[in-house]
Amino acid sequence: MLRSETFYDRVIGQTLLAQNAKEREDHNPSGRLSAGSLGKPLQWQILHYLNVPGKEFDEYVLRKFTRGKDIESWFLFQVPNVVEQQKEVLYREVIGYVDAMVDTKDCDFNLGVIPCEIKSVTNMKYKHLSKQNTADRSHKLQAGLYALATGSEHFCVNYIASDDLRVLTYVFDTEDVKDEIDEIITRFDDQVAKQTVPLFEPVEKWQGKQDYNDYPKYASIVEEIPFDLIPKY
Repeated sequence: MLRSETFYDRVIGQTLLAQNAKEREDHNPSGRLSAGSLGKPLQWQILHYLNVPGKEFDEYVLRKFTRGKDIESWFLFQVPNVVEQQKEVLYREVIGYVDAMVDTKDCDFNLGVIPCEIKSVTNMKYKHLSKQNTADRSHKLQAGLYALATGSEHFCVNYIASDDLRVLTYVFDTEDVKDEIDEIITRFDDQVAKQTVPLFEPVEKWQGKQDYNDYPKYASIVEEIPFDLIPKY
């Protein structure tokens, strides 16, 4: 007789939720803007800076994150000439961790040692990235900051398809994103100096959708909120 067993699946789900809850509880904010937040709306950047808890991830998203981390770790073992991994960097007080500094001497374009960002994506997303023939804006900004912090004239973003492990790599000139990165940092610094949480203004179309909003409770505020009126967590 065939029996359907869900115990293992339930254990995995419960474990991921518990681990995520503990990580949120133990999180010690850096008090800085992070490289991974450069592409986000200013309001989200400020609320994260204030350590305001964002929307919690559900079990499905946590499973995807776990799969993504495994693939990204696997990729690092395949890439030749890795010089450093998880290198902490700082540019204009913005903090980040470079997935890998890689010597590109054996690549199609020999550009010396450059920072490489690694992203795991679905096959559907991989197809979209292939069609648009460039990396997503937020990933370019993130890796571009790593390049500015390390004095690299170039950087790359690698996408790995989570279903079949195909790899798509885009290489960029740092100077092409420097002005935008500096503008984002300056806007963030100016807002911190004002000591207020700004109104929500999406930078990209998808950020305006309620389901994807990191801080849905603040999406509809109609005037800026002083820092000292934000609940302390």
